[in-house]
Amino acid sequence: MIEANSHLHHVAAYTPGASPEQIRLEYGLDSVVKLASNENPLGSPPAAIVAAREALRLSHGYNDGGMALRQKLAVHHNVGIEAISVHNGSDAIIHQIMRTFLCPGNHALSSHGTFVSFDLAVRSVGSRARFVPLTSDYRFNVRALASSVDSSTKVIYIANPNNPTGTYITHDELVWLLDSIPSSVLVVLDEAYYEYAFHVAGSSYPNALSLNSPNLLCLRTFSKAYGLAALRTGYAVGDPSVVQWLIRTKLPFDPNGPGCAAAMAALDDIDFVRESVKQNTDAVMMLSETLIECGYTISQSAANFVMIDCGTTEKASELYKKLLFAGFITRPLKGFGLPSCVRISTGTHEQNLRLAMKLRELAADIVDAPLSTRS
Repeated sequence: MIEANSHLHHVAAYTPGASPEQIRLEYGLDSVVKLASNENPLGSPPAAIVAAREALRLSHGYNDGGMALRQKLAVHHNVGIEAISVHNGSDAIIHQIMRTFLCPGNHALSSHGTFVSFDLAVRSVGSRARFVPLTSDYRFNVRALASSVDSSTKVIYIANPNNPTGTYITHDELVWLLDSIPSSVLVVLDEAYYEYAFHVAGSSYPNALSLNSPNLLCLRTFSKAYGLAALRTGYAVGDPSVVQWLIRTKLPFDPNGPGCAAAMAALDDIDFVRESVKQNTDAVMMLSETLIECGYTISQSAANFVMIDCGTTEKASELYKKLLFAGFITRPLKGFGLPSCVRISTGTHEQNLRLAMKLRELAADIVDAPLSTRS
C-alpha cells in the first residue's frame, strides 16, 4: 500500500458547497440563489471576459508566468516589480507561504474563527497552527496575538477583513502589532476583501502598503470585487527579501494565461469595481439593519457578507436549513470554528430584498436562543 506522509492523515479535503442546480433538483425548488461563497453578484467586468477569450486563442503555448501582470500591478501600487508575486488566487499563496517559511517544530499563529485554508495550509506541511480567541465583538485580538508569539512562531496570519466575521483590525492596531513582535515573524495580511473594506472603513482601515515593513506581506485577489473567482488569480505585495522566496518556489507558468489577461483588463475597469463596491455597501447596510431590527446577533461586516450568531449549533443549523428550503444557499460555520454562526453573502438588490423578507419571517424561531459564550 502506498502511504502518504503521516501528518497528512490529519488533513481533511476542502468540500465545496452544493451548486444551485443540485439544490434545485434535490428540493424541488423553482429557483435557488447561491449566497455561500462571497462571489460578486454583478458578474465579471465585460472587458476582462473579452481579454480572457482573446488569451484562449494562445492556449497552445505557455504564458509568461504572470510577468506582464506583475508589471501592471507594480505600476498600480507604485512599487518595484520585485515586490510583487502572482499565483492561482491568494488561497494558493497562503499554501505557498506555509511551504516556504514553516518547518516541523515551527508554528503559525492566528485566531479562532478565521479562513479555513490557513489551518489546512499549515497542517499540510506538517507544522502546527495555534489560535487565540476572537474578541467579544468577533474581531482579531492583536494583543493576544502578540503575547502568544514565542521562539517557534514563524508566521502570523490575519484575514482583514476576516472571513467569516467581516470584521477588521485598524491601521493603528496593525502598526502596534508590527512594533510589538520580533522582525523575524512574518505577518501575512490577507486582504481578499480590501476594496469593500476600504470603502466602508475609510482611514481606520490599514494602509498596509505604506508601512514598508520588511516582515509584512499583503495578499490581494481578483476573485471578489473584480468578479474573476473562477479564473484563480491573486497576488502578494511585500518586501522583496520576502517576495523573492515566493517567486523562487512558484511553478513556472502559473497563473494561467486567460486569468492573467482578465486580471489586467479588470484593473483598468474602475467603474465596474466602483459599482460592485457601492452595490455591496448598500446591501450589507440593508441586511445588517434588517437583522438588528429583528433581534439577530451579528458582527459588523466590512466585507461582502453578513454573519449571524444564532447562539447555538442547533439554531444555526435550523436557520441554514430553513433558508435552504426557501431557495437560499448560505454557509454554516462549524468548519470555521464558529458552530453557532451562519455566513450569508450579498446578492443582487432583488435577491437581497427577498432574503431580508425571509429573515424577518424566521426571526421568531431563531433569535430567542441565548448568545454563545465567547472569550
